[in-house]
Amino acid sequence: MKNEVFTIWNPGTLMQSRIILLCVMLASCGGGSGGGKSPSIDSDQSKSMLRAVSSEEEFVTRFKAAYTQINRSEQDLSAPQEGAATDSESSNSYSSTYALENKVDEFDVLKYDGDYLYIVPTIQQTCCFISQSDASFANDSLVAPQNPQNPGSIRILSTNPNNATAQQVTSIPLTDGEYVQGLYVQNDRLISIGTSQYYGSYGDVWRQIAPWGQQSLSVKVYDTSNIDSIEKTSDIRIDGGFVDSRRIGDTLYLISRHTPHWDTIYYYPANQQEANANKQVLVNATPADIIPNITVNEQTRPLFSAQDCLITRDDKTNDYTYPVITSITAVPLNNPSNAQTTCYDEDANGVYMSSNAIYLSQARYDNSEGRTRIHKFALGAGKPIYRGSAELAGELWSRGQADFRMSEKGNQLRVITTRYTGDSTDLRDHQLTILQEASDDLRLDPLATLPNSSRPTELGKPNESLYGVRFLDDRLYLVSFEQIDPLYVLDLSNPADPYIAGELEIPGFSDFLHPVNDKLLLGLGQSAQNQGLVKLSLFNVADIANPLELATVLLGKEGGWNYSEAQYNRHAFTYLQQADGSDRLTVPVQSSYNSEQGGYIYENRLYLIEINGKTNPAAASLDLIGNIIASPAPNENWYGGQNRSVIHDDAVYFLSGDYIWSAPWTDPNNQTGPQ
Repeated sequence: MKNEVFTIWNPGTLMQSRIILLCVMLASCGGGSGGGKSPSIDSDQSKSMLRAVSSEEEFVTRFKAAYTQINRSEQDLSAPQEGAATDSESSNSYSSTYALENKVDEFDVLKYDGDYLYIVPTIQQTCCFISQSDASFANDSLVAPQNPQNPGSIRILSTNPNNATAQQVTSIPLTDGEYVQGLYVQNDRLISIGTSQYYGSYGDVWRQIAPWGQQSLSVKVYDTSNIDSIEKTSDIRIDGGFVDSRRIGDTLYLISRHTPHWDTIYYYPANQQEANANKQVLVNATPADIIPNITVNEQTRPLFSAQDCLITRDDKTNDYTYPVITSITAVPLNNPSNAQTTCYDEDANGVYMSSNAIYLSQARYDNSEGRTRIHKFALGAGKPIYRGSAELAGELWSRGQADFRMSEKGNQLRVITTRYTGDSTDLRDHQLTILQEASDDLRLDPLATLPNSSRPTELGKPNESLYGVRFLDDRLYLVSFEQIDPLYVLDLSNPADPYIAGELEIPGFSDFLHPVNDKLLLGLGQSAQNQGLVKLSLFNVADIANPLELATVLLGKEGGWNYSEAQYNRHAFTYLQQADGSDRLTVPVQSSYNSEQGGYIYENRLYLIEINGKTNPAAASLDLIGNIIASPAPNENWYGGQNRSVIHDDAVYFLSGDYIWSAPWTDPNNQTGPQ
C-alpha cells in the first residue's frame, strides 16, 4: 500500500532471522479470470458469499439495518504487539516506480517520464487505514488529524542526465482542501489522485465512520505535451473516502468507501432509543440518499445503481455491520465520463491487484478469532466482475505491505496468513493457502494448505513473526524472525504435497525481498551482528535445497539508529537493470545519532549499490558505490520527508521531502542540491 499503516521499530532489539523459501510449482489454469463483461454479477450465486441485490427496496433496507443495530463494544482490530517491531524494471535507460506486479502501475509521490520529475508535497500521505497488522498505531488517535494549512503545489523539474542536474520549470498549484496522495504518468498525461482529507499515520480511526463520512476523492488529468502550458483535461470527483488505486494501460482503478451522511444520525447507536431515532431519520430514505455521486467535468450522476451492488448473504454476515459501501470504479482515461463501478456492502482493509483481477481483503473478528475475508473481482472491458470469495483463518500481517502476502498465478490465488494462537509458547501460526475458483459457483476453494495433516511441521519456529514475503512465479520466499533463525527452503513443486527441502542458519532478517533473477534474491532488513545498521543481503537460490548468503552490505551510521523507508514501502526502493549485465539499485537510509560536538544528528542518505556477475550466481557480488546525502538543508525548518530516487543513465536523483539532490553514479560525492 500501499497504502497501509507502517510500523517503525527499534532495530536495537533485533536478533536474527530466517528466510523461508517455498517453491510453488503450480501449473497454470489457462486464461485466468479476466475479460469479464456486463452484467457485473454472474447469475449462479447459490453458494457465493456475496449476492446480487434483488431490488432497490432490498438495497435501502439492508443499508438502514446497519444504522439501526445497537452498537456492540468495539473490538480491537490490532494484532498483539511485537517484541521488535513484478517489479517495475523499465526497458528504458531510467527507472520507474517499483511495483508489485508487472503491467500494474502504482501511484506515488515521485514520478518520472524520462524528461521531467513530478513531485507531490511531502505533507500529503496515502491513506494509512487500519488493517490486520497495524498494532503500533491502534491507539494513536480517536479522531482524524487536523488538515495542514498550506496545500502546496506539484513541482515539475526538468532533468539533464549528462551532468546529473535538475531544474524546476513549472508547478501546478493545489487549492485549499486538496491533498494529493500520489501521481501517475502515462505518455503525455499526468494524473493526480487527491482527497478532501489529509490522511496521516493513525490506525483504528479508519474503521470509524464519523471522520470519513463526508469525504470525497478527486482525479485530475493534465496534458503535459507542452510543459510550458499544462492543460487540465479532466476533473473527476467521487463521494467517499479513498482506499487505494492502480492503473493498467488506459484504465484507472479507484477503490473507495462511502457512508451517507444525515445531520441527526447516530453512527453508532448505543441503545434502543438512539436506534429508534435513526429509524425516524431514515424512514423516507431512497437509493439516491445512499448512493454516492461522481462528477466528471462538472457533470454529476450516481456512481452506480442499486443493481450494480452486491450484498453479503445473511448467513455470511457477523453480528454487527457498518453502513459502508466499498466501490471499485474503472475509469477509462480516454473517456472518463464512461466510468463504471461495482460495489458491495462490506469494508475493505487491503488491496491486491494483478493484471487479471483485483482482490479486496477484510479483517474479520467474529468470536474473538482473527480471520481474513477475500473477494475476487475479474478485470476486463467495463466494470469489475465478481468471481468469488473465501474466508481464511489468520491475518494478512506484513508491516505496511500486506499485498505481498497475496499473489495470483493463472486462476489461483496464493495467500499467506498468520493466526494468533493464545499459546504463550507459540503465539503465531503461519499458513500458506492456495485458492482457486470453484467450478460450480462463485467461491474460492482451497486447493492446498501448508502445514497440513500429512506434513505438520510449522512454517517458522515457535513465536517467530513473519517479515519479508515475496512470490515469484513458482516460488515463494518468506522471512521469519525471533532469535536465532535458520534459512528454510520449502518445496511446493507438487502443491498437494509440500515439504521442507533444507535449511541454513543466518543472522539478521529482511523486511523487503527483491528477486534479481530466478537464481538470486535480495533481502533488505536489519543486521543482528551490527546492532542498529540496515543490512542488504544477496542470496544464491539456484539450488532451492541449499540457499546461500553470498554477500552483505551494511548501511547507515554505526552507533546510531538506522532504518530504511524501503523496508516498509517498496516505492522507496529503486532498481534498474543495465545492458552490460550489471544491475544498479538505490536504498534510502534515515540515521540518527549523537554528534561528537553534542546534540542529535538526523541524516537522510541514498546508498548506491551494484550487483555484478549475476549470470554466475556463485560469483555474484554486491558493490557499494557510495551515497548521496540530503544536505545542505533547503531551510532551517526542513527535516526531510518521504524518500524516493530515480536512476537515469549515469545520473541519480534523490528526493527527500520536497527537494532533489543529484549526482553522477560514478562520483556520488560530486552532488548538487537542493534543487
